[in-house]
Parts: sequence; C-alpha cells; structure tokens
Amino acid sequence: MIRRILLFFVLLGCASWSVAQEVRVVGGRKCAVHVTQPGQTLFAIARSHAVTVDELLRVNPGAQDGLSIGEEVLIPLDLASKKELRDAPSLSGGELLHTVRKKETLFGISRAYGMDMNALLERNPDAINLREGMKLVIPLNKVSGASETALAPAAPPNTVAHRVEAGETLFSLGKRYGVDPEAIRAVNGGLPEGLKADGMVWIPATRTVVRDTVPTILTHQHFKVGLLLPFAVQRNDSVLGQQSNNEDKQYYEPTRIAVQFYNGARIALDSLEHMGFDAQVDVVDLGDDMKTWNAAIKQGDLKGYDLFIGPFHRTAIEQLSRYSPTTPVVCPVPQSSKVILGFPNVNKVTPTRSDLVKHMARYVAYRHATDNIIFCKPDLASEKDSQQQCLKALQDALKDQSVRLRDSVLVVSPGRRDISQVISKLDASKTNVVVAPSDDVEFVTTLVGKLKPLATKFRIILVGSESWTGYTSIASSDLDLLGFEFAAPSYTDREAPRTRAFVKAYRERYKTDVDEYAMLGFDVMFYYGKALMRFGTDFPQHFAEIHTEPLHMGFRMTRTGPENGFRNEHAIMLQQRDLKLVKAP
Repeated sequence: MIRRILLFFVLLGCASWSVAQEVRVVGGRKCAVHVTQPGQTLFAIARSHAVTVDELLRVNPGAQDGLSIGEEVLIPLDLASKKELRDAPSLSGGELLHTVRKKETLFGISRAYGMDMNALLERNPDAINLREGMKLVIPLNKVSGASETALAPAAPPNTVAHRVEAGETLFSLGKRYGVDPEAIRAVNGGLPEGLKADGMVWIPATRTVVRDTVPTILTHQHFKVGLLLPFAVQRNDSVLGQQSNNEDKQYYEPTRIAVQFYNGARIALDSLEHMGFDAQVDVVDLGDDMKTWNAAIKQGDLKGYDLFIGPFHRTAIEQLSRYSPTTPVVCPVPQSSKVILGFPNVNKVTPTRSDLVKHMARYVAYRHATDNIIFCKPDLASEKDSQQQCLKALQDALKDQSVRLRDSVLVVSPGRRDISQVISKLDASKTNVVVAPSDDVEFVTTLVGKLKPLATKFRIILVGSESWTGYTSIASSDLDLLGFEFAAPSYTDREAPRTRAFVKAYRERYKTDVDEYAMLGFDVMFYYGKALMRFGTDFPQHFAEIHTEPLHMGFRMTRTGPENGFRNEHAIMLQQRDLKLVKAP
C-alpha cells in the first residue's frame, strides 16, 4: 500500500511597484530599495542596513544566485535592528567603512565582523593607534563564517557565475558555455593572474539574462514532486520483531537510509518554502523489492508529476522512466552509469569512478605542473581502462599549462610487489607527485610501504583513490606522511557554520544524529527544488545556471549524449592531514 504525505507551500504574492520609488510595499511589507554597485556583496549590504543576510534572501530570493551590478535589492525596513542601525557601517563602493565608537578595540571590531585582528590591521595600518571617529575599511575577503553567496561580489550584468575547478582553462570554459574565451577574459578584467582553482569567474550569457529582485521564480506556478523512497515499512517491522527487547533496536538498513534522506529533504523543503516554493510533495514508499515497486508504478498514481526524486533501485528507475519518459527522474544514490543509457530523463547524482579519475588528473596537472609527476601503470587487467582515462586526462590538461616541467609525465609500470621503477624516477631537487589510480590492495600497500621511509629524503605527494582510507593494511599516519590526496564525490566540513546549523536543527527536530544520507537528502531536494523554481520543468536545459551551497555533495550535471540522461561530474580533491580529511589546496 502506498503511504502518501502531502506538503503544500504557498507562493507569497508580490505587489507591483514603480521603479522611481525609493520605498516599496511588497507583500504588505515596506522595503527600501538599494541599487547594487560594482563589488558590493550581500554581506556588506545587510550590515550597512542592520539586517541579516538570511532576511535579505527571504525578500530577495533571486539573490541566492549572486548579485548583478545595477540590480535592486529590497531592504525589509521592519526587520532592521534600530540599535545596530545607529552604528551600522557605511557602504563605500564595494567596501564597508566602520566608524570607531568610544571604547571600541581592534579585537572587538575584528570579532564583530568575523575576522582576524591582523587582517584588519593589514588593511588599516594606522589603526594601531585607534581613536574614536576613525574610519576603518573592512576587508570583506577576510570575513569568516559567512556563506560564499553572502561574500560574492556583484557580477557584471548578463553573466553567470562559475567556480573554477582544477585544470579548467579559458578554452574549456568557452567550449562548455558556448562563448568566445576572449569574451570571458574581457568581462573578468583581463584575468591578469589567470584562472585560479576554486575562484569565481563571470561567463557572458549566450542570451539576455533577466535578473528580477522579486520574484526570480516562476510566478504562480504550482509543481508536483514525488519522493519515491525505499522505506520498506513491512520489511522493517519484520526485522524489528525478530530482535530481542533487551537489545538496541537496529532498523532495516534500506529503511534507515530512506528515513535519513527524507528527514534531510524535509529541512530543505522548509528553506525552499521561505524562498516561495509552491509544490505538492508526495512521499511514496516503493519498498525495496520488485513486487512492491511494480505495484506502485502500475497503479497509475504516478502521472502528472514535474519531478521524481528516487527510486533508489536501478530496475525501478528504468521502469519508472519508461512509464513517465518526460518527467525528470533523480537517482540520488550510487548506481552503474548504465542507468542513464537510453533514458534521457534520468539524472545520476553520484559521480562515476571515471569522472573522479579525470578530475584527479586535471587537478594534478593544474596544481603540480612544475613538479616531477610520476604516473604508475601496473599491469592489472581490471584497471587498464581507468589507468588510460586518467593518463589521457592528465596529458591533455598538461598541454594547457605553459609552466609545465615537461611535455609529458613520467610513466612507469611497477609490479604488485616491486616499485623500483617508481623509486628510480624520484628527484631530490623537486616535489615528486606519484599518481596511482588503483584500488588493488596488494599494489597500494606495497607502494605506501616502500615510499614511507623515503619521505625523509624526497618531497613526496601521493595521489590515489578514496578506497585507500579503508584499507586495514595501510596506517593513516603513513598516508599523512606522504601527503595523500584523492578525488571524492562529496565532502562535509563538520566545522562549517552552515553544517553545524543543519546538524543542530536536525537533532532538535528528529532527536537523532545526522549521517551522510540526511545531508544528501537536503542537497538533492534543495538543488532540484531550486531548479524547478527558477526554470520550471525546462530546468535540465539550465543546469549551468543553477548554483547552491551544498552540505555534502555539489552538482555539475552534464548530458552524456542526446539519447542518454545526465550525470554529475562534480568532484572535490581531499588531502589527509593530521589524521583528518581536509580540502586539498
């Protein structure tokens, strides 16, 4: 039997107004109008008007995608703190100017803006002799604890923001977005320092981009979303019934995963509601067996949907795709790449191994072009394809690096228990980057074991696979010593303010702890919900324009051919440092 929960969110009506007005009434609320200047950020605009960034985003949902120069931002006057407004910093171009008050200290001012005191002094050297009435420039690029959206400077009009990934070039960006690479250079001030990994660049739009303040979503459009999850309630009841009353109850694993995913998705829906999401969300238990999902799909209750998130099983995905071939189907958990072949409406969220390998190769080429790169190609039949993919991506990416040490990497063919070829290529005068895209436990254990004692003589960075972190034959301290790096499909910074806020809200709401499926549920629901809001059911044609701040998994959706669906090419490089995984530099 299908269990269904209906969630309704109402889009707030927006009154029309005249452009000449300085104060507008929107949804019964008086709002001041701020016209965005070059370099200004949501953080600076919010602080100068004594409101929070979150309050600005609720009134200006389109600002989630960044600000445009000349864009109007509505300031909710009733939400401004009167106490803070008296001493609010002023805007000067793209910077904030703070007027020092009586008894204020450098430490107190820097703490109020979320930055180190030395950063404040570097920008204002005269502040070493602080005095009342002095004006201090707040270096916004040194602010910590604020989101990327809040700190992103206003973009030129008719552009879209793009975060540069390791190995990307002007040529590859031009090809991806269908624009002249020189047009990208021009709109970014000539890029005198070139592209920088993890930095932002502006891409000229291939068509006119209209950026409205309220709303940027599709006005008065109502959506229908199906969350098709393997709760397997009956199976779970059976599993729990077989357990003793004296032991801690262990949920059936598919049930546990589905519940965590659903709980995270519900929190995302709360955020989307504040942004104006108007949707009926039906939650359907598809179980985890063919008999259950066959019955659910064949009943005919799954017609008329704009989006399906789930199912989790490949057979169920294929069956649903045949049943509803025009509705986007999101597969949020790891599946074979074959799930998108022949099904143009399927979205595979978890990156494939080949995408991770290529990302790793591009990162190495970008980050280590001037270093001694040694590529390990052991004779392992099961890994020949991934070895070739990685080597080709690495060689191609190096061609775009003018500062490269040589035109080609050093390729060696070590044995499972003999890495003498690798050792013979180590250079004591350079950093040695040993690239080994392998999951073979015997080879990897030998490689780590033999390189470890050489780390005192040579500078070594070992680039491999995420699977290595789970091998009992390899000590984490050895990976630390070798500067181990790898490409991962996802990453959660537990110390990030946004993550901590999510974990706190989750625990308070559900009285249980968070795992990666809860964060995945949030990321997937928020990304695709936002896509529906901005572009309606045509959102697959606009993936390059959809940007969110993920808790766990980012998105870079790419179609693999006209007859096939979309896969997620997003990946992130991680490094083991001090026995912890952190983002690689």
